[in-house]
Amino acid sequence: MRKVSEKEYPVPFHNDVFFKYMLIGEDAGSELLRRRIIEEIYGLKVQTTKVLNPELLPEVFFGKRAVLDVVLEDEAGHFYDLEMQVSGYTQEEQLRFQQYGYRLVGRQLKQCNDYIKLKPFYQIIFMNSMPKAGGRMIRHYKVKDEDNQEEPNGTLNRAIVFLLMIKQRIREVGGIKNLTEFETFCYVLAYNPDDAILNMKRRMVDVAVEKYNEMKEDNQLFSWAESAEFAERAVQANLREQTAEAKKSGMEEGKRTSLKLLLLHKYGVDDAWVDTLTTQQVEDALISILECSTYDALKAQLTDRKAE
Repeated sequence: MRKVSEKEYPVPFHNDVFFKYMLIGEDAGSELLRRRIIEEIYGLKVQTTKVLNPELLPEVFFGKRAVLDVVLEDEAGHFYDLEMQVSGYTQEEQLRFQQYGYRLVGRQLKQCNDYIKLKPFYQIIFMNSMPKAGGRMIRHYKVKDEDNQEEPNGTLNRAIVFLLMIKQRIREVGGIKNLTEFETFCYVLAYNPDDAILNMKRRMVDVAVEKYNEMKEDNQLFSWAESAEFAERAVQANLREQTAEAKKSGMEEGKRTSLKLLLLHKYGVDDAWVDTLTTQQVEDALISILECSTYDALKAQLTDRKAE
């Protein structure tokens, strides 16, 4: 199997900017991916899906790093929340997933204001990591009692797809050629497409590659995604060196390191200016760097904001 180089795919397919771009389109390709994902995970035959949060804004990519989830509604009024998670299955992330689920309840109540009319809602989280213990690649979570019986009329449905377990699936089914269409799609999200996958001509994979090439043609958006990936790697590298007690300061230091690397990457500048900035100024700079064509313009914009 040919190894895919980073130069070929500088933004990996599990990049959260690309993940959202791939799924929010109004075209037939994005619609197909949304329907196939829902059908594969929950066995639901959905005819149409409407994206309720199609915005892709640069300020989301940096600073506080809000999650780029995709919220959908189908023709029956069911809500779905799809997201890509690359930073691990921590306690913080587990609680955030629950909060996102409760937010879907809020959306329904805003529409009908009658809890009796609540319909089941569904979360699908693609996790680019391995679970602490082995087991299934796709895990389903519902509220159950001591006898493992599901709560009657329960509305919460959460599924997590551990993408890196796809290699275990390849061993289980006796080779990559025996993967299902959805499993080949998961392989691409985890490891990017290679010749073996592309030669299988699976529709979900073909659409994902088409979407990737389409995003590359949008130079500004692809540059944002590339910078976001670059910054995220710096943050994660810094966090790996931190103790649990130092995680908060690790996040702040990671952003500062990311800014230094982006300055070097974009302007070829390496100086101590970043160390003089406050935490808020660092977050502002991570957003402003997307718009400023020169280093001096970036510094001027930060100075103007400070004056305000």
